[in-house]
Parts: sequence; C-alpha cells; structure tokens
Amino acid sequence: MTVLFGSVEYFEKEILRVAAQNPLNRLTHDHISMICSRLKSELLNDFVCEERIRVECLENLTQASYKLFKLEMRVTAE
Repeated sequence: MTVLFGSVEYFEKEILRVAAQNPLNRLTHDHISMICSRLKSELLNDFVCEERIRVECLENLTQASYKLFKLEMRVTAE
C-alpha cells in the first residue's frame, strides 16, 4: 500500500520512524510532542506549497499525533 505524502498515515509513519531513532526506543507523550513540533515547524517554515495544502497537512499531523497519543496511553496503562 502506498502512503501519500501529507496523509495521516504518512505522519504516523514519520513520527514512528523518528521515534525509532531514539536510543531508549520508547514512545512517550513528550517524545511524540517533540517530534510533532518539529514536523509542524518544517511544514510552516520550510515546506513550499499552497496554503490549502499546508492547512490540510497540519490537520493530518494533528490527527496522527492524537492517534499515537492514544496508542501510547494504552501501552502505558498495560
């Protein structure tokens, strides 16, 4: 399955890819927040596109982070 740039699935994979580089290899709320902040900054400052696409990417990034926050909460609760 192809994951399109800017989709929720794309941002989920990107967050998980960056998180896998963490030497502790543990996905925490703070770690997710830090990665999302960096991606958001890149979208706002470095990514050249139409504003409509930028807004859609930011919304998808937010949705991806919420999904991973929920996942992290479930794993922490177990």
